[in-house]
Amino acid sequence: MKTGYIQILDLDFEYKLWKNRLYFYRSEVEILEGRIHVLSKEISGYEPNTEHIKLMKNQHEKALQLLNNIETLEQEMALYAKDYPIDEKHVHFLAHLKVRNEMEKITERQDFILCNVFPELCRKVSGS
Repeated sequence: MKTGYIQILDLDFEYKLWKNRLYFYRSEVEILEGRIHVLSKEISGYEPNTEHIKLMKNQHEKALQLLNNIETLEQEMALYAKDYPIDEKHVHFLAHLKVRNEMEKITERQDFILCNVFPELCRKVSGS
């Protein structure tokens, strides 16, 4: 992000990019949750890692919360378009930084899920 001032087009671009990523992250988590369900049904004695399940549920919820937050900010942005460009002290600038920080946390958590949970789910089921 540029320092100094932010234009509406900058915010709009980043919000669109982040929303697409969040939808993708949620989809990945849903696929992994489905895999856990398949393994639980097909492999006798398979016990999914409860910490991983909690992590994925948390990721799914955080992504949904951030999507809702971004959509609210987009609506506010449209109402206050006359205020743009904005500087570092503007409430939308600060809100944008909060969204950016939360997006970074969600991205780190998604990377962790893919590096640590996904490999555990790459088992063959019986008859495969």
